[in-house]
Amino acid sequence: PPTPLLSPYTRNTSFQLLNKHLVEPAITTEIMPVSHMNMAMRTWLERLVPNASHASSVIRRKALSKNVDVILGALATKKATPVSLKELYRYGQVPSLRLHHAQFLHREVPIRVSQRVMELRCLPFRLSESHGVREVIDNYTSYVLDLLTMDPPSSEDEVDMFQRYMKYLLQDNTEVVQTMALGVIQAKRSISKEEIGDFRRLVDLVLVRFFTARIGLRFIIEQFVGSAEYKSGFSGVIESFCNPVHIAQRAAEDATQLCRQHKDIAPRVQFHTPTASFSDDMHFTYIPHHLHYMLTEILKNSMRATVEAHMHKLNGVGINTAAAALALPPIKVVFVAGNEDITIKVIDEGGGIPRSEIKAIWNFFHSSAEAPDSESKDGLHSSEEMGQWVNLIRDERQNGGGSSSGSNVLLPPSALAGYGVGLPLSRLFARYFGGDITLSSMEGFGTDAYLHIPRLGTNCEALPAPVQMYIISKEKNKKQKINQRNMYTLCL
Repeated sequence: PPTPLLSPYTRNTSFQLLNKHLVEPAITTEIMPVSHMNMAMRTWLERLVPNASHASSVIRRKALSKNVDVILGALATKKATPVSLKELYRYGQVPSLRLHHAQFLHREVPIRVSQRVMELRCLPFRLSESHGVREVIDNYTSYVLDLLTMDPPSSEDEVDMFQRYMKYLLQDNTEVVQTMALGVIQAKRSISKEEIGDFRRLVDLVLVRFFTARIGLRFIIEQFVGSAEYKSGFSGVIESFCNPVHIAQRAAEDATQLCRQHKDIAPRVQFHTPTASFSDDMHFTYIPHHLHYMLTEILKNSMRATVEAHMHKLNGVGINTAAAALALPPIKVVFVAGNEDITIKVIDEGGGIPRSEIKAIWNFFHSSAEAPDSESKDGLHSSEEMGQWVNLIRDERQNGGGSSSGSNVLLPPSALAGYGVGLPLSRLFARYFGGDITLSSMEGFGTDAYLHIPRLGTNCEALPAPVQMYIISKEKNKKQKINQRNMYTLCL
């Protein structure tokens, strides 16, 4: 693997020269300044590879690979172009804008991916050397080289070819959450008790930035790939009249199956729309699979807490009977449509959370459930993988499979709880377009979870800031020691 550029021991003046020649396209209300973008790419490639426009892809790839550190470092300092839901919706609806969309991705994806690579390369506590993180770095680096080897799409045929690569990139990326988490767990084994507090704070900082950017990267690619096929009521993966009540009902069914798989029972879920008709007045433009993931995570946490808090009530009652489910207090889901937000409130009587632990709930890898064995690769699953499990359950349910207590599809224990990734990841999904998830708890009784979603579609993506490059010579580093925690802060 290439030597990390972001190291206190690295000196590379060619990076500074290259960065000077990278033209920053003007950011306007339009998300795709195509003429500026293509010229910047051509100028850059010509400086790295003489006569690049006439060189074969093999020669171009070889030259780019030799300069990979310089390329990644230069791209990482560029500012990503945040887009709004409304803008992406329009570009997914108008076929004539598809070429512009592809050209935007050709420029934007290398910038966003390079930022993640450079952040991961300079992680302290030997995190960047763990197998999981190293695998993500290598895969992301190959995506950047692939895209820079390609010319920007300029015709419909080239757009189709570019779309096939974007689809491959999406499919190749489905296990990144699991891979990153296993890398963190692997690195954690070598951390001393004195350093564990710093390690946890660092992990949260890293994963918030990494997963926020990953949500955005996957979404803009999903929108481009999805817009290739017409689907009634959709622009790409954005639904024109997204109904949160219907999505919550499906999420409740999926969370119920997950809970029954591992607890043999699940509480009932009741839905209320006090300020609107049950479904007709709740429509807004949004990404349904984001909403489904967030609601599934909130509901399965509420269900697990409710079952564990009231298990004593089931003594003498068959756990798989209808009477057992009635003995558990129901979970209530309330929907309110305001002028700016759709607010969904999930109310449970699962015993609540101590006030001292409320902040820790949002930390990655914090969980009130027993964590699965970190030696095993089974257990931690991304939203995409959880979606695959949920689809298996749903297909079996529709085909008449499974018992009354749940599906025959066996899920890993942490599909319900254990690693503490689901809730903080759900909050990142909510905040991506200006929403939020908050908790209000009464210890000894239960918890209210609030999911706020902007309904106007005008908020831009909440993306991490660009990576700040600090190149420090060997001589300077001898005089000025920089410890690993401070070095990561400098890089950000």
